[in-house]
Amino acid sequence: MDKRHYYHLCADGGKARSFILSREDYVAVMNIVAVCAANTGAAVLAFSLEDTHPHFLLHGTLEDCVAFKSLFESICIRYASRTRADGAGFALNGELYPVDDDINHLRNVAAYVVIQPTKDGKRVMPYDYLWGSGSLYFRSRYNLPVWSFDDTGTYSPPIRFDSLPIQERREMIHSRKYTLPGNWLVAHRIVLPSSYIDVAGFEAIFQTPNCFRVFMSGNKRREEELLQQMSWHIGVSLEDAEARRLCADLCKEQFGIRDVRRLDARARITLAQTLRRKHRLSFRQLSSLVLLPESELRKFVPGIQ
Repeated sequence: MDKRHYYHLCADGGKARSFILSREDYVAVMNIVAVCAANTGAAVLAFSLEDTHPHFLLHGTLEDCVAFKSLFESICIRYASRTRADGAGFALNGELYPVDDDINHLRNVAAYVVIQPTKDGKRVMPYDYLWGSGSLYFRSRYNLPVWSFDDTGTYSPPIRFDSLPIQERREMIHSRKYTLPGNWLVAHRIVLPSSYIDVAGFEAIFQTPNCFRVFMSGNKRREEELLQQMSWHIGVSLEDAEARRLCADLCKEQFGIRDVRRLDARARITLAQTLRRKHRLSFRQLSSLVLLPESELRKFVPGIQ
């Protein structure tokens, strides 16, 4: 059985074009997160949505977390194609980073995911930010969910998902194929993250509210360390022509031929492993060079486990 690990899933804001354009988009993506949490084996410990990109802290096997990433991207892309005139140009290419076993690194990543809106300049603290899970941690059990209030401050008690008509449920989660547990709660057409976020799992990372407070405050050194590790795992992308030449030369050296298409799957994985070790190529570029799905490469090529 594959071992469960922590993974940081995010997208490059510069490449995730037109991720969120309106409040309606925020609501839609919030509910898409719920769909992915309900229909994959990945546990969602934390997330935050920015207008240019999302951040998640996931826990599960590599297969489960890749499935979450793939489902999230595919439903978001389908949503954009249905709701925007330029939907065909929408792009969302996430990266899945393994989180080291070091507890301070894990705490750094967990806090980084939650504080994104405040760190990026929004005039709101994480525990009041609607489009994420920051309001759930180390809170009193008498705390009312922030999603229960509309823009005028009017409170509406949450209702069960299965109390809604079937068509309304489908429209709300933007899927006919997938659904949610009937006892999950909804307020103002938002599936409450309290229904699916692993709050206990997140709090166990920090153990105490004071520890969480310290890591939420952040510092330049911890952020630089995190960004360096993310850069190391993502690898580099060479110019396509140069990458193809390196791949063909290495294929010739290892297997006596230059045409990757003539290799079986095992040999292609071996070739990808060598390319990754020698040139730190990104998984996306490796996938195109050795003609194997990125999700399969991540299982066998060092740098993601």
